[in-house]
Amino acid sequence: MSLAEIRVVTTTVGHDEPFARTTATCASCRRQTTTLTWGLPPANAKCAYCSRVVEPSDDAEVVDTDRFHRHCWMRLTSAESVRAAKALSRRSQDLIRRSRELMGLSPLEETSSEG
Repeated sequence: MSLAEIRVVTTTVGHDEPFARTTATCASCRRQTTTLTWGLPPANAKCAYCSRVVEPSDDAEVVDTDRFHRHCWMRLTSAESVRAAKALSRRSQDLIRRSRELMGLSPLEETSSEG
């Protein structure tokens, strides 16, 4: 069979139950690919963040084997960015304080409250 013939067969079979076309991560190149699976379609998959069903009409993100609603994914990644920024700010202030101590300078006044 040629690659073109295989594509025609998998496209045709992918629309018939119990087969379903889904996305998966390629084991060798780690890219998202379309795959043919046996069983229930991914419409029954739940969001890894909120545990609600990810409908076929929903904007979704797939990371490895986890599915996320797009808004859940954005919330998760932005929360991580905020945590990282706060940690870097604390580390920066600590390094400045230590440097001033080593140089024999007085500490800077606190200009912002941490919370």
